[in-house]
Amino acid sequence: MDTLSKMVRVFLLIALVLFFLTYGASVLLPLAVALLLWFFINALSDAYRRVATPVFQMPPLLALLLASATILAASLIVIDLVVANVAAMGQQRANVDAALTVLTQKAAQLLGVESQEVVDHVLAFIQLDPLVSNIVAGMASLASQFTVVFLYVVFLLIEQRYFDLKLRAIVPNEEKRARLQAILQRIAEDVQGYLWIMTIVSALTAVLSYGVMVLVGLEQAFFWAFLIFILNFIPTIGSIIGTALPALYALLQFQRLAPFLTVLIAVGAIQFVVGNMIQPRLAARRLNLSQFVVVLSLFAWGAIWGVVGMFLAVPITAIMMLVLANFESTRPIAMIMSESGSIDPPDRQSGKAKPH
Repeated sequence: MDTLSKMVRVFLLIALVLFFLTYGASVLLPLAVALLLWFFINALSDAYRRVATPVFQMPPLLALLLASATILAASLIVIDLVVANVAAMGQQRANVDAALTVLTQKAAQLLGVESQEVVDHVLAFIQLDPLVSNIVAGMASLASQFTVVFLYVVFLLIEQRYFDLKLRAIVPNEEKRARLQAILQRIAEDVQGYLWIMTIVSALTAVLSYGVMVLVGLEQAFFWAFLIFILNFIPTIGSIIGTALPALYALLQFQRLAPFLTVLIAVGAIQFVVGNMIQPRLAARRLNLSQFVVVLSLFAWGAIWGVVGMFLAVPITAIMMLVLANFESTRPIAMIMSESGSIDPPDRQSGKAKPH
């Protein structure tokens, strides 16, 4: 009976958490993005402080302000460029629609389909109007959410100087507080390390892909390169989508197989080499997450929070695994989630400086 009541309580707790995550998305989603940006700003601040000379050591506050200004400027530049490229693609919609019609008719001829009604149905199914409308709506949503995220980040940066004082007040026991600090430090180090690695890897993939697309003569090459950079933060699925979309656009633009195959093979090769040869050397299995768990988390967080949830899936799952690893009752779950089956407690980590 005890076992049954425990199972019921667990299922009720899971249902309550899912309800809270789903219906509280309007508040929780910007907060999760803000926390990720906050981690990244602190990582960049630490990097600035490490760049020291014999005559100058950057003060912590100056490094934090410079890191915040860097992230803010980069975000505004990227949003401006993406909006401009989306607008340019919207202006070319008529040309793309015409190219899509020609391509569909050629495909129908190759397949021996003579009915114009069938061709019209296919064109109606793949029409671009809803896609363009969704992109515009997404950009408007991004602009509104950016303000909320920005405010969250600002207040997190202001409050972070008091985190240690609050922790001392909440956990007066020194031994328990030291253990909690070790867990928080490990989470910060792993998330910051993951963000750095993914940024470097995604930027390298995007730059090389941009070179390929410029050589081919693909229109809006910067937009596609930026899309590749962003999608690379979604493991496996993002790389596939980031390769397929510019290749399909090349087919629409040129109406020939050669540019399509060039983009598909070249960008696909870049994704494979960077993702399977360079990234593992940089990552050194830092997060120690099972690949099956990664894919499962993508679909789970995608179902809860949409596309943004897929971007956040890996860091959130890694944090969950680290927390579960520090309780005897949930440690087996963390071991199942890990890639190697072993979990190193945070207090065994080498003493690194705790992020702000």
